[in-house]
Amino acid sequence: MDRRKFIKVTGSGTALLTSAGIFVACKNEPENDYEQQLKEWSIAAFKRFEEVWDFNDFWKRGNTFDACLVFVAAALEQWPNDPEILAMQQSVKKMLEDNLVFFNRFDPGGLWADDFGWWGLQALNARKHLLKMGETELADKFWKLSTDLCWEYKKKTAYDHTNDALPVPHGCRNGDANGQSLGVKNTVTNVLLFLLSSRIYRVALAENMADNEKYLDMAYRQWVWLEEWFKLDDYEYLKTISKSAALVQERPMAFFEGSGYQEKIHPPWAEGWVWTGDQGMLVGALTDMLAVKEELATWLSKNNMDSDFDKTAFEKKLRHLITLIGGGVKTAMVSGADNIIREAPCYSSFGPNHGNDYLAGRGIMMRYLGAQEERELIGVDLGENIKATVEAIWQTRDVLNNQFQPEFTTEANDEIYIEQFRKLWGIADDIRVWDVKKMKVQNKQGVCQSVGMDMLGAAVKLL
Repeated sequence: MDRRKFIKVTGSGTALLTSAGIFVACKNEPENDYEQQLKEWSIAAFKRFEEVWDFNDFWKRGNTFDACLVFVAAALEQWPNDPEILAMQQSVKKMLEDNLVFFNRFDPGGLWADDFGWWGLQALNARKHLLKMGETELADKFWKLSTDLCWEYKKKTAYDHTNDALPVPHGCRNGDANGQSLGVKNTVTNVLLFLLSSRIYRVALAENMADNEKYLDMAYRQWVWLEEWFKLDDYEYLKTISKSAALVQERPMAFFEGSGYQEKIHPPWAEGWVWTGDQGMLVGALTDMLAVKEELATWLSKNNMDSDFDKTAFEKKLRHLITLIGGGVKTAMVSGADNIIREAPCYSSFGPNHGNDYLAGRGIMMRYLGAQEERELIGVDLGENIKATVEAIWQTRDVLNNQFQPEFTTEANDEIYIEQFRKLWGIADDIRVWDVKKMKVQNKQGVCQSVGMDMLGAAVKLL
């Protein structure tokens, strides 16, 4: 009779070593109770998402499904042979087919510029998911959705090609694609164009695709726009909390005659408004630029642009900004009372006009800050905060269907956090409950589930 034993190999897998010295791969099994718990929670969260994801709201559907794709990718990486995780992969393929039909139902002209950013990023992750399954034809359709539709629309209809905007020219407006409303140059639409451009470029570069420099060009333009704003200390667009911590506000504002940055509506703005989602996406885009610094230097030199560009100084600046924002998140968006990651207490985020849009922010932030590449650059450890947040989300769910909720913290701890934020930031609103009463129930359920999946994905990546 063969003597056999299990030997630990990479990840959480095992291999069976027979007496003949033959290794036989075995199903990946969780290493400990916590990993097993995370896997069970992940499976339950996804099953609930399958029940609520198919709702009719263009941008929210794009964003929530991006959360799903990143989450499922993390689960597949950790448990590649688990039947229930593999079933998720197959389910996602069918969902993506439906999403393509959904996208094509809409007249792009009536949609807002940032909508294309969300769908473009989702399409990139959809392509990655489908290529792993060998579904190249469907993957190509999502590539074209990301590049020929989403990126091109933002470039042509939302990017400000003029040179006369003050105090900083160019940038991206968040208006409708038909141009009937120019919209405001808020952070979310600018970071979306930045991130979409940098992510497309990295894919195109890795796969040696032709005509890829136009994406690097736009990513660089968006970097310049943000950097120019960050240099204007008086406006505190990148607001410093300490020498090692800062956060980018949700809209650059400059009140003087001739300024193009004074609009307080679309959506309603208030002083000090900062949103979690912006922090994660900005770090993601800056991380991309760090990864392509060699290509950028070559491209700038070839095109006789920015003769003062210094690659070493550029890298140093990027790393500094990434760690500043990482420090800002750790300092100002984590509660000292319970260690949980929170949304900054700003009425503009929570209030009745756009609370249903900004509700997804905490998940979006951790979709990026929880990724290994960004996690290794931010200079702070959010591991225990991720774990505490996931635990809170799970414990406050509807136990009958595993539906996650808009709020998952206690009122007492929220009050402590609001005061903590006020002392650090200098301003805060006494608000902790999302005003989403007018939001369609299934839309709300889909968004809340996506926040939980984003956090779960970040936790799985820590294993």
